[in-house]
Amino acid sequence: MGVLHGKTVLITGASSGIGRATAELMAARGAKVVINYNTNKEGAAETVAAIRESGGECVAIRADVTRKEQVEAMVQEAVSVYGAVHVLVNNAGGGVKQSTFMELTEELWDETFALNVKSILLCSQEVLKDMIPRGSGKIINLSSAAARLGGAGESIHYASTKGAVNTMTIGMSRELIEHGIIVNGVAPGMVETPFHEKFAPQSNRLERMAAAVPLKRAASPLEIAEVICFLASDASNYILGEIITVSGGR
Repeated sequence: MGVLHGKTVLITGASSGIGRATAELMAARGAKVVINYNTNKEGAAETVAAIRESGGECVAIRADVTRKEQVEAMVQEAVSVYGAVHVLVNNAGGGVKQSTFMELTEELWDETFALNVKSILLCSQEVLKDMIPRGSGKIINLSSAAARLGGAGESIHYASTKGAVNTMTIGMSRELIEHGIIVNGVAPGMVETPFHEKFAPQSNRLERMAAAVPLKRAASPLEIAEVICFLASDASNYILGEIITVSGGR
């Protein structure tokens, strides 16, 4: 019996990268997994197939997590299928595209904040409608080491959203604990995911930035997923409002 047996986990943005690795690992550890995706239907289907082939339970639900009505429908479907959502992993996010500070447009700023910050607000509020009456639940927000590093020259907009995620995580943890809800965050550094190719195509960004990491490599998605799974498990029940950095020392 896995350490997550009996728990239903909703993971946003789970069709690739960290989200997919987390979904597969949580399913292997006994959780029933709800995979959210928006545009990558093929990736979501591959994740569901991999989990089911390994004997796990999983469904995929499409929703744009920046749209309130779609988030409401997603959570309602998840609860309808599995009866509850015990753990929410707010993983959906991205940098949208590179920009220097002076070239940063209002539209890019707003789009990045909607994807990385507003999505956490909408998904958390909706899942809490299930968690609070039950008096228990866990929310894990994905931040980034960029919140500390600042993103100068290419991603101040992205780094700013992750600073907001850190603040939200701390505030949520202190407000929601009275309802039995435990909130924490994970802040990855460089990770081998499609994010870098989409964010900065043809720039060798991953290789260039990994050279500055003391461990001299990027993390694998599984290494981040392990920390997320730990926070979802009962082993972390005395950890509250923390942002766990997983960045190879950078």
